[in-house]
Amino acid sequence: MLFMEIPESLDLTAVEPLLWHTAILARYDALKPGRQLIINTDIEARPLYHLLTLERGKNFAWDPLENGPESWITRVIKDPIIPEGQTLGNIISRDYRKSVVLRNLGIDFSCNGSTTLGQALKGKDDTLNQVLWEWDAIDRTMPEKDIDFLGWNMAFLTKYIMQLHHGFIQNQTRFVGELAYKVADSNRSTHPEIRAVADLFNRTGKKLEELALHEEKELFPYLISLSDAGSKGHALKDGKLGHVAVPISFIQAESEQVAAGLRQIREMTHHYMAPAYTSSTCPILYKLLAAYEEDTLLHLHLENNILFPKAVKTEHSLRSVSLVI
Repeated sequence: MLFMEIPESLDLTAVEPLLWHTAILARYDALKPGRQLIINTDIEARPLYHLLTLERGKNFAWDPLENGPESWITRVIKDPIIPEGQTLGNIISRDYRKSVVLRNLGIDFSCNGSTTLGQALKGKDDTLNQVLWEWDAIDRTMPEKDIDFLGWNMAFLTKYIMQLHHGFIQNQTRFVGELAYKVADSNRSTHPEIRAVADLFNRTGKKLEELALHEEKELFPYLISLSDAGSKGHALKDGKLGHVAVPISFIQAESEQVAAGLRQIREMTHHYMAPAYTSSTCPILYKLLAAYEEDTLLHLHLENNILFPKAVKTEHSLRSVSLVI
């Protein structure tokens, strides 16, 4: 039986941290489908999970056996490889119109784009077939003249996210948050639940603001220089970030919380349907909340499913060239 086999092991406590990226990928790639790899670290193992997801897709089982505080031991089981182009991130990147179907079902394509539709809807065959039917209907319609994000270089996409989506965050978060509290106050006697919506938006919006600020200060300048080095064939200079997969993993963990908060707001507002007998500003608030979610999910999709995988791939390629030279 599978679990009676002696698993491979990798003790990262004995490996230089800068070599973790290479070591874990090499050992993982050497595994046959269905085989196990036991990883031992002396720091939190979550960055390794995101590294594997970014580099190899979510075609593995991640089973924490020990969670600190002194030792983290994780079992990784390699599954059959996900067919190229069949992950949610790849599907939505080719036709973003299909994201509406997933959003209405509460399926996170923006932060968990490495999963397949089958994985997201495991055991829900009726829903899966409905999604496929709706996607087929979209395929049969005339495609819109959309932006080819996949064709953009990394620096241009990074600057686009900063100017458009980070600009949206700066302009809308405080405005929508203040309006939410005003609407909650004017309807507090008949619809006290709006206050809970305002509180959740306040927490989620602040987290998104902090995330955008951190990206612009730490990660994005490195991505732009990484893109420049890749396009001009320059040698990669080691920066203070170390391997880019590490800061990306922490950003993704934060973005998952943002996406979860917005999904909860959607549920609390019944898909942004303003309650009857509320003040005239309540429908306006709910439209703004819907627009905020729509922009944020596109923002996170561009980062997690397009920009960050390009960054990891580019850095890995440049590091490999540097080692050969």
